[in-house]
Amino acid sequence: MPRRVLTGYLAVQAVLGAAVFGAPAAAAVWWGAIGVVSVAAVGWGIHRHRPPRRLPWLLLAGGAGALAVGDVHYELSRRTAGAAGDVLSLIADVAYLATFGLLAAGVLGLTRTTVALRDRSALLDTLVLVVVTGLVTWTLVVGPAVTDVDLPAVEKALLAVHGLGGVLVVVVMLRLAAAAWRDPTVIGLAVGAAGMLAADIWYAAAELNAGWQPGHPAELGWYVFYVSWGVAALHPNMARLATPSAPGPDDIAAMRVGLLTITCLTVPFLLVIQAFAGEPAELPDGLVTAAAAGLTTLLAVTRVVDSVTGHRAAVHRERSLRRAGMRLLSATTTAQVAETVRRSVGELLPAGTGHQILFAVRRPVAGADGEPPDPDSVADWQPQVVVDDPLPVDAARRRTRIMPTRLLHPDLADRLAPAPAALVAALAGPDGHQGGRAAPAPSAGTGTALLVGAADGALAASRDAIEVVVAQSALALHRIAATEDAARRDRDRYLNLVAGTAGDAVVIVGADDRIRYASPPCSRLFGVEPAVLADWRDLVHPADQAQVSRTLGAAGDRDDGSAVGDQWVLRRPDGSHVLLEVRCRDLRRVPGVRGLVLTFSDLADQRRRDSELALRRIDRSAPGQNRRSLRRRFR
Repeated sequence: MPRRVLTGYLAVQAVLGAAVFGAPAAAAVWWGAIGVVSVAAVGWGIHRHRPPRRLPWLLLAGGAGALAVGDVHYELSRRTAGAAGDVLSLIADVAYLATFGLLAAGVLGLTRTTVALRDRSALLDTLVLVVVTGLVTWTLVVGPAVTDVDLPAVEKALLAVHGLGGVLVVVVMLRLAAAAWRDPTVIGLAVGAAGMLAADIWYAAAELNAGWQPGHPAELGWYVFYVSWGVAALHPNMARLATPSAPGPDDIAAMRVGLLTITCLTVPFLLVIQAFAGEPAELPDGLVTAAAAGLTTLLAVTRVVDSVTGHRAAVHRERSLRRAGMRLLSATTTAQVAETVRRSVGELLPAGTGHQILFAVRRPVAGADGEPPDPDSVADWQPQVVVDDPLPVDAARRRTRIMPTRLLHPDLADRLAPAPAALVAALAGPDGHQGGRAAPAPSAGTGTALLVGAADGALAASRDAIEVVVAQSALALHRIAATEDAARRDRDRYLNLVAGTAGDAVVIVGADDRIRYASPPCSRLFGVEPAVLADWRDLVHPADQAQVSRTLGAAGDRDDGSAVGDQWVLRRPDGSHVLLEVRCRDLRRVPGVRGLVLTFSDLADQRRRDSELALRRIDRSAPGQNRRSLRRRFR
């Protein structure tokens, strides 16, 4: 159906176009018919394709109809003398003026809603280009032409409107075509606007010289306008062109800044031309005015470019912080938090800034019990340097501080070289937690710190954003620690329920050789209540620790997490011994366990139960068997 309609439309317009140039005496009829057919094509396209916003296309149809009304009345006014001819001429002039207003409003309506030009900034750029192009056209072409001929003021104004109106429509269409130059609808509109501009300029030149005659070759431009805009409306893409779209990213490309600079320098350039074209006495003043205007424009554009650059950097930081927040929100391990910190710091620093990222960890010191804490509690922070001195973090004023690299610990300064400055940030949660494990408060100069080595200016520009990432990382670490604590409590509660009703005892030993969990039967087996976070050596006599270390080492050497079986003879605090069957599994990589799981069975109790079962079977045996001998054997 659409193809047949398009073919019929082109056939009708071809016949009417041939009639315009073959029978110019009836030009009013032919131009009226061409305009009606073109408006009908736009109306059919609106009805068929149903664009989301019909107003721009209705305005374009109204512009084409107004142009047809003007053409008909213009042709009739040339053949009508007296007052009637003046009235027809006045109607034609009004129709022509309405044509440019309707066409400009329709095209600007497309630029406000189309997928090609999505934001108001593009519309403002288009308007600036229109104003500057109109100024150049008036100064260099239209103005000198209408002032050099002896015509009434009204006719001069109408000639100027023809030229400037065509320029307005063409410039807006070219801006639209540059944004979507492959769209058939945009191409049709641009070709029609160019044809109308060429016809208007040719018409103005003919009126200023020998006069306009019907059948002039310039009428081909108006004919192209009618046909092309009808074809554009018949194409299915006309609905997409009027589809409202969300504004795109608020960014300004270098090409747009350069175009705005050129348009702003157009006025000083025109002042220079007018200064050379005017009286010689006015030449110095004109040049000084043009130079001052050009310099002021360049300074203003430079200031705008600086503001745009700063705004672009701020938008980039905001997007980087948003991505970092989303990654930290979904992080479930300390390693993921460390990776997010590394990536976010690289994104927040200015583009092209050379930098080094390092995690400084103070070497763990002995606790209250004289034993060192877990050495692997910060193993996820890589690249890492372990130092003995307190870290240069002062959280009392700000979460970060910038200092010369040479003032850092030698091991840190060597890793950050050749960066002249370093930003130091404390990586610890509000309560001192770090990845689910206890860590000292940052103000104490202990724990873990993030160090970023780069130029002073780059660090100062990104300091606030990095502080935000560090604070969000602290919250993520606190959340991970709370989640692990809750999971550990749930696990302990479950193990207590299961192990409390069983004869076996369960002990979980962490990577730091400290007891993370001990089931209730442990106190009966070991003769002492195991304390959580106590070293397993506190439960085992020094003479028996070798066999325990051997079993734990064998389980740790198995990568598949399979169990290691063994038998221990342990000495209790009261001097008695207990024979235990031990099964040990390495589950340090399991998030809910993170330790070596040892299951103990008292072999003496097991053998006692086996003997009781054997005696009961003997008692139930047949009367002919020697029960007394069998009972003595199993006692």
